Amino acid sequence: MVDASRSALTAKLSVKDLPGPHGMFTAAVGQSAATFAWETADGRFCSGSAATDGGFISSLCVSDRRDTPFSDRPMLVPLLSTYTFAEVHVFGADREIVRAVTCNGRPLAVRRLPPVLDGRRALYAFALSEPTAGRVTVTVVRGRATATEHVELLGGHLQHKASCR
Repeated sequence: MVDASRSALTAKLSVKDLPGPHGMFTAAVGQSAATFAWETADGRFCSGSAATDGGFISSLCVSDRRDTPFSDRPMLVPLLSTYTFAEVHVFGADREIVRAVTCNGRPLAVRRLPPVLDGRRALYAFALSEPTAGRVTVTVVRGRATATEHVELLGGHLQHKASCR
């Protein structure tokens, strides 16, 4: 299923937006679609989703590798927030390592993707089954210290949405 989604997406990409030497990374998988992230040969961050049958395909690449610079200080870098078959988030961790992502204290499954920016930025992805308000809590390690950060979710502050605090 993932291979069919990847093939459908890759077939629609322009040559300049094709994955570089490290290929496409699977960020999330649904019943009939998948979401991917990748770095182009010239170092730009891209993401996309595709149904296995090609019924929907979407992709986006930053214009220049400088659009997502590596941080001088430890921080999370939001790279993708989308809703197709699930609410999918991909974020980078510069100068820190993600240990856990939680919603209201409940652990979420987090995928560690291959690094980008010449191995300097670790990539992580998680998915929520429905659009969710609020933010998730991200526990990170910086050197020998543990810290807490947050990633904002797509649901905004709407009261009728599921919510993470």
